[in-house]
Amino acid sequence: MLTPTRRGNPRNGFTLIEMLVSMVILSVMGIAFTKFLTMQNRFFERETNAKTARSIARNSMALIMADLRMVQDSGGVDSASADGRILRVFVPYRYGLYCGTDNGKSAVSMLPADSATVGMAAYDGYAWRDTTSGRYTMVGNSAVPVAAATPAVCTGNGVGQAQLRTVSVSGRSGDILDIPLIVGVPASGTTVFFWQKITYSFAASGIFPGMYGLWRKQEGGRNDELLGPFDANARFRYYQTGDDTSRTVVPGTLGNIRGVDLVLSANSPRISAGRTNEKTQLVTSVFFKNARKY
Repeated sequence: MLTPTRRGNPRNGFTLIEMLVSMVILSVMGIAFTKFLTMQNRFFERETNAKTARSIARNSMALIMADLRMVQDSGGVDSASADGRILRVFVPYRYGLYCGTDNGKSAVSMLPADSATVGMAAYDGYAWRDTTSGRYTMVGNSAVPVAAATPAVCTGNGVGQAQLRTVSVSGRSGDILDIPLIVGVPASGTTVFFWQKITYSFAASGIFPGMYGLWRKQEGGRNDELLGPFDANARFRYYQTGDDTSRTVVPGTLGNIRGVDLVLSANSPRISAGRTNEKTQLVTSVFFKNARKY
């Protein structure tokens, strides 16, 4: 009688060596994948922070340019600091024409203006343009303009009346106003503008300790921090008549300043791991568009 031969059962698992090799391979792959994700996250964080810094610089540029482009290039700068961090300018916010004189006051016909712009402005004085030199004569600390007592000085067609028609644009109407008497009595139709005194400065930030903020102060109003943070390199540089490069030193005659370089050295509020700062520097030139006749 034959007895069947006993055979061994097939292997049902892995050996210890095989498991160790698999774990090593998986560990290496896991470390590589983790390192890749970490690098990608850091790259994304750095790019985000750099974009934030660029946005701060660009938004600051847009805010400042809205005011500075309106400044006249002859006497439009009131003061500037030697370190380039403070600039005070006369910013026009409403234009019109001189009509004539009545009862010791000058009547002016002002063009339509946005009500929000006029409402937010702080009247500090007026200026009138000399048609011969093209320069404006600034008159400050004058009484706030009021509705003209005799509008016909502007609209009438009689002797000594300007025959200027008040216009309306997009539902907004012009105004005929009385201002303190203009000394020198210009010809009817002479350009007039109302101005406010605005100070821009790079000063210690109230939001970001140890950094600078861009501040805007309206004469007689609040000093508001617009944007930040900036580092110590943020400043103004100046163009004088005839310059093709900006000056770091304030020109001896402020009345000759006709534009500025905005050096906006902006930082991101957040700093990526392994870095000391995240910043960008934007330099742009702004020339005063309210130019005199050459």
